[in-house]
Amino acid sequence: MPFLEHPRGRAYYRHWAAPDPQAAVVFLHGFGEHTGLYHRYGFALNAAGIDLWAVDQFGHGLTVGDRGDFGTIEDSAALADALTELARQEYPGLPVIAQGHSYGAVVTLFRALEHGDRYPGAVISGAPLVAVPELLDADTSIDLDPEWLSSDPFYFDSIVNDPLAFVDADSRALTRELDRAWNRFGAELPTLAVPTLAVHGTNDPIAPVGAVRAYAETVAPLELVEFAGARHDILNETVHRDVAATIVAFIHRVIPTVDE
Repeated sequence: MPFLEHPRGRAYYRHWAAPDPQAAVVFLHGFGEHTGLYHRYGFALNAAGIDLWAVDQFGHGLTVGDRGDFGTIEDSAALADALTELARQEYPGLPVIAQGHSYGAVVTLFRALEHGDRYPGAVISGAPLVAVPELLDADTSIDLDPEWLSSDPFYFDSIVNDPLAFVDADSRALTRELDRAWNRFGAELPTLAVPTLAVHGTNDPIAPVGAVRAYAETVAPLELVEFAGARHDILNETVHRDVAATIVAFIHRVIPTVDE
């Protein structure tokens, strides 16, 4: 089984390989998920000539850690950086796109702000760019309603019955790291220089689209595409084909900037 080495322990990753890829995506999932929930997305990218690399973050999937405990933003960023190096070793010179969903989107934005010159583009989905009220109270347990996540029956079944997925865990570490991000975004997100696509459902009850919409109106490199009626886990919603097509079009659009 493929693992990345990290001081916190070994992290499991997956690679969906396209023949003679034109680009690679390095992806970080969100709370309660794991890489095994993204086969459909991986195959959609592969069909468009794009590799997908994804890692089970700490406390998730087949990676070590207490359930739901990502560690720090820097821990997740280090995993993504290690995957990026693997992708570039596989195909030297291949453009690499940074991508993340939900908490993974937060980490992706940190990486784009700090190392924007490494990526021709970034993709975020379900990004919680402002404080989530449910995470601000003293109760550190979190119990998501699966109905908030997606109306797609295949994904809903996976979230409810997959032993590696979950909707409840202690959110202490998650809240701590998101609070760090919210403090930073207000001051620094306007300086974003990497072309970034945000895909977001208009019916996302966890990370309402309004915050992303407001940033997109003032941050020139941030492009928002909204999907009517879609919920939080937009990559695994009933509109997942349209979402993947939107992302593929964006990737093909930004790749040429690498050689300019």
